[in-house]
Amino acid sequence: MHVRFQTPHQYVFIHENVKHLLLIWSKESKKQLFVAEEEESTLVLRYPGETYTETVLEQVEPVFFLDLEGGVEAILGATFYHRGRLIGMYYDKKQPSGPPYFFEIEGGAPLEIPDEEYQEVVQTFAEEFPEYVSEGPEK
Repeated sequence: MHVRFQTPHQYVFIHENVKHLLLIWSKESKKQLFVAEEEESTLVLRYPGETYTETVLEQVEPVFFLDLEGGVEAILGATFYHRGRLIGMYYDKKQPSGPPYFFEIEGGAPLEIPDEEYQEVVQTFAEEFPEYVSEGPEK
């Protein structure tokens, strides 16, 4: 069975080690957030409540979509911690299976990761989310 929503704006992302589904309804300018739990081969969507939804959206909304150089529209795929700092893994909206991009998230803003730390961040991501790593991600 395949489920389709009437909005083209559906995003699965991981934040604080919890998988979420974000739906954005264009006409109503409304956002809905669900916790997505895998049970065997089924993805179960659970509404976490208004307070949880507001808290998560407050944390990720300012950094969920990024416009990168070269016209890349990047979308937040996961957050994780590296050396006590919050890192965001982003993917290209037009080429989601392409190499990911990583940014530090501080004060609701994305920051470049210094070149000398970038590979360590990539390694931390690979250790935290081995199921999402096929080939070595690049900068």
